[in-house]
Amino acid sequence: MQLAYRELDADIVKRTNAIFPAQDCFVEVLPDRLIIPRKYVELGESIRQLPIYEDDVWMISYPRTGSTWAQEMVWLLGNQLDYEAAKQQLSQRSPMIELSALFSTDHHKWVSDALGNTVELVRNSPRPRFARSHLSWQLLPQQFESVKPKIVYTARNPKDLCVSYYHYCKLLHGINGDFDQFVELFLGGHTPMGSYWKHVLPFWKRSYDDNVLFIKYEDMIKDLPAVVRRCAQFLNVAQLLNEDSLKRICDHLQFDSMRGNAALNLEKILPQPGTKFIRNGKIGDWRNHMTDEMSARFDAWSEEHLRGSGLTFDYD
Repeated sequence: MQLAYRELDADIVKRTNAIFPAQDCFVEVLPDRLIIPRKYVELGESIRQLPIYEDDVWMISYPRTGSTWAQEMVWLLGNQLDYEAAKQQLSQRSPMIELSALFSTDHHKWVSDALGNTVELVRNSPRPRFARSHLSWQLLPQQFESVKPKIVYTARNPKDLCVSYYHYCKLLHGINGDFDQFVELFLGGHTPMGSYWKHVLPFWKRSYDDNVLFIKYEDMIKDLPAVVRRCAQFLNVAQLLNEDSLKRICDHLQFDSMRGNAALNLEKILPQPGTKFIRNGKIGDWRNHMTDEMSARFDAWSEEHLRGSGLTFDYD
């Protein structure tokens, strides 16, 4: 399958230009109608053609679903709980393959200087490779279908996700619009990375495959040790965990520890000292941002897309 690109509809351009400082900066990638910065056009095919190995471990997610948190867990388990090596920036030891495109309009110099071309960074990483992506299934390397690397997928209830995504876009991309404007784009599948349901449901359908581990953000909040054990079992490293080592990794992954971890928080590109990439780590923060009417719209939208799938989320 060849990727196809097209300009956004005029109405969507008008609405994205109203809140994103970089004007006319997005294109639509078919078939998933994923909205992504234009720079992706230069990288898309090289990502699709990337050689994949069975011992690869990929963290895939829609933005703001706890993937940074989960990737730290995955990397530590896959690297013999090497906390000293984990002091290296996560963006270098677990690079996001499309980051050169995602940060092309506002953080290009940092990506270029610190990471170079992120497709090549993943390609040349020592095996076993640990990599990340926010791309949907159709845009990931084609060999995912045949080689079947380890895939850890994180999902989150869409109300909290949308709130977190809004704050992320304000912090990292300087958006100007209010939350209501962002919600309209999100519900229509017009925020960067496109429709949440087109992203999450293909991975949910593959969640019974031996090479896919599907994790919910809410489960990590409610019972982190259980999720760590599941992940260790999935990575065939359950022997690493005893009472002491399980406690240490869970302490390392606690919210306050993660929030203060300089290897995870992109402090070099945050606009103001003291701001944090990892925000509050709670379930139900949506209640502080959504009216009853907006919440009901999310409920109806979710029911429409989840009906018959078996996928559910906790909202409190």
